[in-house]
Amino acid sequence: MPKTIWDKSLAIDVDIISDVASDLLLKRGLSSQEANEFVIASYEDGLHDPYGLKDMDKAVKRILLAIKEKQQITIYGDYDIDGLSSCALLYDALSQMGSKPALYIPDRFDEGYGLNTKALEKLKAQGVDLVITVDCGTTAHKQASQAHKMGLDLIITDHHEPDGDAPKGAVACVNPKLTKESKLRDLAGVGVAFYLVRALIQKSKLFKPGQEKWLLDLVALGTICDVVPLVGDNRVLAKNGLKVLKISRRVGIIALATASGVDLSLASETDLGFKLGPRLNAAGRLAHARKALDLLISTDIKDATKIAQELSELNTKRQEDTKTIYAEASEQAKQYKSQPILVLSSPDWSQGVVGIVASRIAEKYHKPTIILQELGKTAKGSARSFNTFNIVQAIQSCHKIIESFGGHSFAAGLKLDTERIGELRYRIVEYTIANMDVKNNFKTLPVGIKLTGTQASLELYEQIAKLAPFGNSNKKPYCCGVYEVEQIRLVGSDASHLRLLLRDENNITHTAIGFGMASNYGWLQKGHNIEVVFELSENIWQDRKTHQLELIDMHPSEHKNSTYKPN
Repeated sequence: MPKTIWDKSLAIDVDIISDVASDLLLKRGLSSQEANEFVIASYEDGLHDPYGLKDMDKAVKRILLAIKEKQQITIYGDYDIDGLSSCALLYDALSQMGSKPALYIPDRFDEGYGLNTKALEKLKAQGVDLVITVDCGTTAHKQASQAHKMGLDLIITDHHEPDGDAPKGAVACVNPKLTKESKLRDLAGVGVAFYLVRALIQKSKLFKPGQEKWLLDLVALGTICDVVPLVGDNRVLAKNGLKVLKISRRVGIIALATASGVDLSLASETDLGFKLGPRLNAAGRLAHARKALDLLISTDIKDATKIAQELSELNTKRQEDTKTIYAEASEQAKQYKSQPILVLSSPDWSQGVVGIVASRIAEKYHKPTIILQELGKTAKGSARSFNTFNIVQAIQSCHKIIESFGGHSFAAGLKLDTERIGELRYRIVEYTIANMDVKNNFKTLPVGIKLTGTQASLELYEQIAKLAPFGNSNKKPYCCGVYEVEQIRLVGSDASHLRLLLRDENNITHTAIGFGMASNYGWLQKGHNIEVVFELSENIWQDRKTHQLELIDMHPSEHKNSTYKPN
């Protein structure tokens, strides 16, 4: 790692907040001061004390003892991008503090999610003194008790929803959701791991204060890709983490960016969510996640380049599988289109990719979605929310028929008897109907900017971009306007995307792209006026920047039942 604590290239240079950004933040109920703090997202002033988290002092004391006495530490992580970035972060930090930690990632298909007893027994037999979990362990009551009985100390760091009290038998359980009214409640697993490092720094001289900022590239990666709310501390971590990512010295990240066609100096949350993250996740979805972790901790550019290429190949296979399952799930979803939440299943859908499909189905139908693979008598799968609906609470309402589940408000995993899928669908639909409110009316699209006098433009995009990084709870605002259709084209290798040339009331033309929309809009005709909801984005081609309309939805402008509502 570089010796510089925070070089000048990382300083934040913020212009006076624009009228557009200010208006959008005021609509959210922020004061002028809060709006400015939101835009600046200061690392020095915007983060809460890590010792506000329950058991943090116990965790720090035990880890420092292990380092002092040169005990063997194993970091035990999850196989998704949040768990992988958490493992790499804690491995990096503890290594710099003088420890030589080992790493353990369970196999998704053989071991399943979280702590398992056989793994703990194996680690104990290898002479491990302390296991630190990242992004898992909060509901591992049985495993924590067994670790204690076998004399294996366990520290849990996690961010998933608890099912009661912390597991007995663990030395400490650091999870913001176990701290009453915690302002850190929505941290990702990597965020919790980073706050553990911050807490260690406060009690030790083993790590130079300020040097932890160079871990923020990993924090941004896990925080953005795990789709936690990008407000509060998460926004500060993600925004500053993107700054570090752009000058990252990690050879694994550099190799991955090259293999993904990403210019790190221009990297955005979109690059993480759609290019870097999926490649890292592909390992755990189709093979073993250790390959992706090896990339993140690699110090050899040749090895890193080879692994990055292998991950890209796995990701291509994952994309093919996802495309097939998505098409089948979309067809099945038509049977339940009147229901406010979708529960879909098949024995042919791999549990490794159902989470991705659930996300896409949720976006397509604007409603929460559960996708399950039927594995004989048992079904396993993933759930994704939509809007502000809490998917974990919905699943928890059906706990009597579910064998196991875990996650957070936006994403979760679950397991149940295959024969009870129909009952799950009935129960969770009833729960959703009873708990939908105005904010959770999935039939409406919240529009933040109604374009009448104002034109869609690169300047408008740059004003909106001051609110980035965008994501959960900080969505890029939807824009809405009426345009005349001048050109219609199908694009993409499989002609699945829709490209339009639209003309506004001021006779200005705009390029619009609708990803995956080619089959949905056969009613479009040149010369007709349409009302469009879109996200305004930047398009760079041969070093030339232009604005682009990324289509969300559209209908004929004379449509009487518009579902576009102001934010």
